Amino acid sequence: MAILKPFRGLRYNQDIITDISAVVTPPYDVISPQDQERYYQIHPNNIIRLDLGKDFPGDTAEVNKYTRAADFLASWREKGILKQEDAPAIYIYDQEFLSGNRWLVRRGFISLVKLEPFDKGYIYPHEQTLPGPKADRLKLAQSCRANLSSIFALFPDENNVIDGYLSTLAHTKPDMDFIDDTGVKNRLWVIKEKQTIDRLVTLMKEKPLFIADGHHRYETALVYKEQMYKENGRPGDDLPSNYVMMVCVSMNNNGLKILPAHRLVRNIKDYRFGRILQSIQESFKVELLGKGCSVEDFMSSLNNETKGHTFIMYVGQDDTCYKLRLSNEKLLDAVFAKDHPEWRHLDAGILHGVIINKILGINSTDVTLKDYVKYVKDEAEAVSLVRSGQYQLAFFLKPTRIEQVREIAMARKVMPPKSTYFYPKLITGIVINSFN
Repeated sequence: MAILKPFRGLRYNQDIITDISAVVTPPYDVISPQDQERYYQIHPNNIIRLDLGKDFPGDTAEVNKYTRAADFLASWREKGILKQEDAPAIYIYDQEFLSGNRWLVRRGFISLVKLEPFDKGYIYPHEQTLPGPKADRLKLAQSCRANLSSIFALFPDENNVIDGYLSTLAHTKPDMDFIDDTGVKNRLWVIKEKQTIDRLVTLMKEKPLFIADGHHRYETALVYKEQMYKENGRPGDDLPSNYVMMVCVSMNNNGLKILPAHRLVRNIKDYRFGRILQSIQESFKVELLGKGCSVEDFMSSLNNETKGHTFIMYVGQDDTCYKLRLSNEKLLDAVFAKDHPEWRHLDAGILHGVIINKILGINSTDVTLKDYVKYVKDEAEAVSLVRSGQYQLAFFLKPTRIEQVREIAMARKVMPPKSTYFYPKLITGIVINSFN
């Protein structure tokens, strides 16, 4: 069960920082080096200096991007640029965004959540993690002694009781209101009334939480918690490091949107498209959509498919699109007999297990390597990268459904890499949880 705790968050002082959009960023793991530089230039107090600082020549174990982040954090607090709440709070957080031609609002709340290990308890992951990002995030936590960004979690709310309750609290003027650089409208309400907070804590008490984004940061928080306990703890101590900051959103929320991450493939050994197509035809019904097929046309053809597991394949050298519909279900018994049997029901799992691994010869251990597979959200960008010759093939797929995320997570299994792209991304810098 989710154990929530209000906290005295750090926020940018809007008497000093009048344009919040100039000091916030998306999550660190979607920021390119070019965007990192851009955020550095936009404002001297941009959160990028804390959450994704630059490496400099001459950095040492004593002076580096992590120690600089801690120095910036301390300095900004001292100068009043970051201001701590005068009482423990939870925060209601809206992100309003354009989906097609409709505006949607994804509403959640920001709170501390008591950490639990993944193998027991009521917090469930759905994604594999890699050692590199965890080492980086741990050094940052050790240096800054803070959660600089929120983990994104989902909870079941079948009768919309919690969503309804949040709506009653978000009818006043927000405490923070800005449009980020992707055009998403971000609004934040600070809730400090103890009775109101207690009601939300009670409503959430029996709820499991499913991590949507932030698996590396959650696992880092578990490691940091153990380190702090060894240094400072006694049995029964309730240390600040026992909790992590989360944005919690109902699985029934109308603004909860998952986009697909399409796959671009390169460095296929002995690449001969005729041979690949022949292998695909043994397990898939293949339909030629034609040359020069527009993104709108082939994505419409894909999204109109209601049955079976279907993909679009784009071949750069011919500028040609094919629709692939799985026709040999029995093949899945052999492909997933030993490894990840739960993937046989997922489009991303079938794409990886059958096409990328079995037919193209790229092992599942290599799909995370940039030498072979790139994950792209934007269809036009994917086509452009293949057409330019940087990649050999592109595979487009439909989004994973939220029920599938829940089912895999409840079974304590993981999905293929980048099976979900929750949109919009949470903003880093609206609230910080300091352990000091």
